[in-house]
Amino acid sequence: MEPLVIDDANSLAVQRFLVRYLAEAPPYIVGHLAGATIIVEPSRHRTGVPDDAEARRYIITHCDEQWSIVVRAVWRNRQLLTPSATHTVIERYDHLGARGDEDAKYAVNKWLRSLVGI
Repeated sequence: MEPLVIDDANSLAVQRFLVRYLAEAPPYIVGHLAGATIIVEPSRHRTGVPDDAEARRYIITHCDEQWSIVVRAVWRNRQLLTPSATHTVIERYDHLGARGDEDAKYAVNKWLRSLVGI
């Protein structure tokens, strides 16, 4: 299945979001931002990732808007590891209501745009 434009838009927006709001977030933390709950966890290192890089998993849930996403990102020297398309990935979208998970992509996009100004 070919990626949609919304997938590319969300990929770029989530990178900006992580850099702006979560670059300093330590693992094992739970935070709240703009109606969403954000859980930061350490993640396993992937093949080809430098030893001094830190992999994180972000679970972002917005109960009022009924969506959740899981993002994996690799940081090195307080910057997202490049290429970002490889090392910063939205792994999963979930719509917590009756609608399909595809609807969650658009809700996530609206939320991200409100925070990163795009």
